[in-house]
Amino acid sequence: MEAAVVVYLLLWYVGNYYFNIFNKAAGIASGGAAFAFTLASLQLVIGSGLVVSLWVLGLRQRPALSASQALRLLPLGLVTAVAHGSAIYANLAGSLSFSQIVKAGEPAFAAAVGYGVYRNGVSWRKLLCLVPVIGGIAIASATELDYTLASFAAVSLANLAAAFRGCENKRVMAGELQSALGGEGNAYGVTTLWAALLLLPAIFATGEYERRNEFVALWRADGGEGGGLRFNAVLSGLLFYIYNEVSTRALRHLSGVGHSVANTAKRAVVIVGSAVAFGEQMDRPKAVGCAIAIAGTFLYAIADDIPRLGGGTKRD
Repeated sequence: MEAAVVVYLLLWYVGNYYFNIFNKAAGIASGGAAFAFTLASLQLVIGSGLVVSLWVLGLRQRPALSASQALRLLPLGLVTAVAHGSAIYANLAGSLSFSQIVKAGEPAFAAAVGYGVYRNGVSWRKLLCLVPVIGGIAIASATELDYTLASFAAVSLANLAAAFRGCENKRVMAGELQSALGGEGNAYGVTTLWAALLLLPAIFATGEYERRNEFVALWRADGGEGGGLRFNAVLSGLLFYIYNEVSTRALRHLSGVGHSVANTAKRAVVIVGSAVAFGEQMDRPKAVGCAIAIAGTFLYAIADDIPRLGGGTKRD
């Protein structure tokens, strides 16, 4: 494996892990999920500021998009906003490890959206692998103490939006927009700009804007008990953007199987690490369910490559 890929993977893992830690800490300092969409929007604004700074300072070539081409990225920005906002709410409304376990169910949503909306076929092998994914999540959820229906609904919505985002991203990067954008980094940067703009209405819809004075007071006081609101919020915003862009650069150098291994290992690191960092319950049923769901997710990702890896041919 190339040294550059190792560095990318390391930054991806470390960035993703500490993003989740800083994000959860910022949520705790601001009252849990009380200002989840304010924090989510702030993170996207920070990421937008970072990528715009790269363009303004000449550290990265600017995308050569026309107004009509930029508008064609709006759907991708919308589903990115929904995925991020919902995931942040879920992480703050319940235990971080539990929300990450439910996130492992993303392949089920991806299969449904891909087939039902984009008419992408799904092999019987992949469909079979959804059984342990869904079953593992059910087992892990059975004894979850820090569980709320709102958290489960939010992470499910995040999975649905992420499924649309994956399909939209493939559509964007397969057409003439790819050359106008100038690469994956700029594609993610423009998407983040759209997402930052489109997530703002959620602050009004959830009533967080009406309580803005409370958030301002918390920000000035650097959070409630334990403090650290400003530090954790800013760091989570920077790391969210950085680890997502680094991951696109890393995955460009990996095979499909390598991608699957890396993504599965990353989720396991975050689940176990967050449980340790915040003292979250990880009893036997939750651990077993987590392992089954992650194994199912990995098998789903490589299901269609198994015959080739074994020297055979694919047959649907």
